[in-house]
Amino acid sequence: MMNLPKVLIIGRPNVGKSTLFNRLLSKKISITFDQEGVTRDRIYQKCNWLNKEFLLIDTGGYSKKNKISFQNDINSQIKIALKEADLILMVVSKKENLLNEDRIIAKEILKYKKPIILVINKSDNLNEINLNIDQFYQLGIKDFFPISSIHGINVNNLLDKIIQKLNFINLDEKDDFLKVGIIGKPNVGKSTLLNKILNDKRVIVSDKPGTTRDFIDTFISINEKKYQITDTAGIKKNKKTLDDIEWLSELRSNFVIINSQITLLIIDYSQDISFIDQKLLSILKSEYKSTILLVNKIDLYSGDDYKKIKDEIKRKFKFAPWVAIEFISAKTGKNLDNIFNLIEKVWENRHKEIKKSTLNQFLNDLQILKIPPRHNGILIKLNYITYSNKQYPNFVIFANYPQYIHFSYKRFIENQIREIFDFEGVPIKLTFRKNLK
Repeated sequence: MMNLPKVLIIGRPNVGKSTLFNRLLSKKISITFDQEGVTRDRIYQKCNWLNKEFLLIDTGGYSKKNKISFQNDINSQIKIALKEADLILMVVSKKENLLNEDRIIAKEILKYKKPIILVINKSDNLNEINLNIDQFYQLGIKDFFPISSIHGINVNNLLDKIIQKLNFINLDEKDDFLKVGIIGKPNVGKSTLLNKILNDKRVIVSDKPGTTRDFIDTFISINEKKYQITDTAGIKKNKKTLDDIEWLSELRSNFVIINSQITLLIIDYSQDISFIDQKLLSILKSEYKSTILLVNKIDLYSGDDYKKIKDEIKRKFKFAPWVAIEFISAKTGKNLDNIFNLIEKVWENRHKEIKKSTLNQFLNDLQILKIPPRHNGILIKLNYITYSNKQYPNFVIFANYPQYIHFSYKRFIENQIREIFDFEGVPIKLTFRKNLK
């Protein structure tokens, strides 16, 4: 995927770039809202058309005017994307006609001497005489394409045109990327961590909470291993305080939790561990998501403090003792190499294979070590155990009276499984069933 050609969508604010992005992908990824400045960072998604794949890049609205905060940062992100792009889709609005801001953008992108398609959006009636688009010839871009992104008019033909313009040589092999999601409260260092990993201003970083509003996909290779890392907007505790755009961003964060294979939950130890930190880990546990808890800003503490900090964290997250923990400093890069070593270890744990004979021996040894407590004098016997790791590690134990197994003994079984087989970072499921006749 890292070798896929890149198609950039660019234009002034509120001409329908993100709506076009979503339409080309046939799914809602970028937030679309009738307000300037909603899309801020570069957003990458794989697009497939006629068995051809390319990376589609959405960007914020380019403007020389500072009507909104972060405009300079948005422009910087666009310039990075322009250098990466193999094809540029410049979006203008037929309803608003040609504006001076369109001229400025066209002049800027023509400097890069790359293939450009002028997408004339909001062309809802393709039967109009000449579509009244002659004015757009002033921009100096030869390829015109009228569409309506909101209604999908002529979008499939635009995809055909994109495929014709791109070079797909040597792109037959399918790369397999491990999907890693970064989540946490606002302003705990998520974007700073990603930037430090990439050593590139990939995501806008600010001390102001709520800077990242969409989720941001980045494809990287480290130590010959391939990763798709997704940064998200910070998740707030009180949803009543969210404005409409922030609420949509939070939905994106929930989407990332569901779709990530491994999740990095970042907490800032210089802040109090809050309800939302605990809630996030609780959600990850309920979804059986492999998780690494990254304790950020550890450069503020000495090595002697680590044990005390780790003990406190375990107390606060005692409902998920399985979570892997790593101390980092996103700002200085301390222990960043350990993150990817731990990701690989957790991923191996997630897909651990256990022989049937080993499982049966484990179950026998377990009952020798500690006999299941009787229930009103009834003897409980664990007969055999099965294991599956298709969706998540799932152990099914068959017993004569599964309904009478005490919760403390179930906890003992899980602790023994973890001690013997090592499932650090991975939630496991224990299911108890009655013996088959």
